[in-house]
Amino acid sequence: MTLKTQVAQGLKWQAFSIVGRQLLSLVVFTTLARLLEPSAFGLVGLIGVFLGFIGMFADQGLGAALIQRKELEPEHLDTAFWTNMGCSIFLCLGTIALANPVSFLLGDANLAPLLRWSSLSLVITALSAIHSTLLLKEMNFRSLTIRTLMANTIGGAIGVFMALAGHGVWALIAQQLSIAIASTISLWAASRYRPTFRFSMRHFRELSSVGWSIFSTSLLWFFTSRLDQMAIGRFIGVPELGLYVIGNKIPDMAKTLTHTPLDGISLPALSKLQNNHPKMCDAMYNGMELNATISFAIFVGLAAISSDLVPFLFGAKWVQAIPISSLLSLYALSIVLGVFFHPALLASGGAGRYIMLSIYHVLGVAISCGIGVLYGINYLILGMTLTGLLLFTPALLFLKKRIGLSPLEYCRPCLVPALASLFMAAILWLASSIFPKETLPILSIGYKIFIGALAYLGFIFFFKRRSLIKIIDTVIHAVKKPSNATP
Repeated sequence: MTLKTQVAQGLKWQAFSIVGRQLLSLVVFTTLARLLEPSAFGLVGLIGVFLGFIGMFADQGLGAALIQRKELEPEHLDTAFWTNMGCSIFLCLGTIALANPVSFLLGDANLAPLLRWSSLSLVITALSAIHSTLLLKEMNFRSLTIRTLMANTIGGAIGVFMALAGHGVWALIAQQLSIAIASTISLWAASRYRPTFRFSMRHFRELSSVGWSIFSTSLLWFFTSRLDQMAIGRFIGVPELGLYVIGNKIPDMAKTLTHTPLDGISLPALSKLQNNHPKMCDAMYNGMELNATISFAIFVGLAAISSDLVPFLFGAKWVQAIPISSLLSLYALSIVLGVFFHPALLASGGAGRYIMLSIYHVLGVAISCGIGVLYGINYLILGMTLTGLLLFTPALLFLKKRIGLSPLEYCRPCLVPALASLFMAAILWLASSIFPKETLPILSIGYKIFIGALAYLGFIFFFKRRSLIKIIDTVIHAVKKPSNATP
């Protein structure tokens, strides 16, 4: 199978996984949003921030190091497994013992019992972390897709059932634990790997030499992606964090649909080209053209129809989340456009450069959060969006020096989609003023999506139809039967 076909097949199964998971998540989330109060989502949001932070200390970047490494020995896998398990058990027990002071630091005493139960997910997830990593390294996205959808279906059903039974925030905790358990069982069934009682310091050092660089970038990325929730929950309020979580649901789903497939496939794909920088650059130019063409349409379109979409999906009580959702859609766009920076630097051995880039990002987000605490959530989001766009300059300069990437060639594919999205937004604004306001919400949303898509695709077809041809070509490679030929 050629690398192009392998990437296309991987994108296909990534897309199936993400679309299926997000559709399922949307059904479950909208149901829970109508059953639960904002404070429930705020509490679980804070727990997610804390567990996401300490969970990185369990993996320590070893999973990504396994993917990046060309030759793996059984000792690499066993060493990574037991390191992950030992750290996860330690962190779980520590969270259970220190739940009360941690709750105080996070700003809500009600978190303690929720934290104790949620911390069990650290150990459950660690049991299948290496199995998931191996499937990802093999680009076996089909197995990952099926198992992920099964786990999310089971967890979602349990969460909704408990919410209907009146268990409040505990429905969200039960949902998360159920997903972790179901995912672990299915991944063990899908993978041939079975750990043995081996641990090698030599193999640990080989993995950690790469893993710690990855861990450093992951730690910094965590703060850039979660510092906003920490600041809102701690200094503005848990109900406001609930509004932020709801407002972020639609942009986050869209970011998952666009960013995650590219992010998941780009590291193993670019790692195969790590000794051929011209081909790596060509792959990034082509990837950016597809990325920009799709992403501008999705995120600018979501920002334009948030006023209809948010109350339709989550109910009228969430109307205050509309401006938050619109602004977060534009912030998500700034993140998605930089999707290739991390995998390209990592695949080419430039993880240290990405650490510097991540430090700049953390500082920008921290300043944005300080402004947001003083002036409001909207200013916080605007600051984060500006920070994301400003990071393009050092990132492109790093890659130019590292692999010879041309900043102009990388950014040029954004021009026509950006203009097309502005044209689409203008058409949607005109359509909103013409379309009767008494129309059923679902008809109004469908009408705007149709008009917006027609305007955007028409603009792209007129000025840069080559991009549409490339998207069709990628789809063809994804759906056709893969060949067994080697690249």
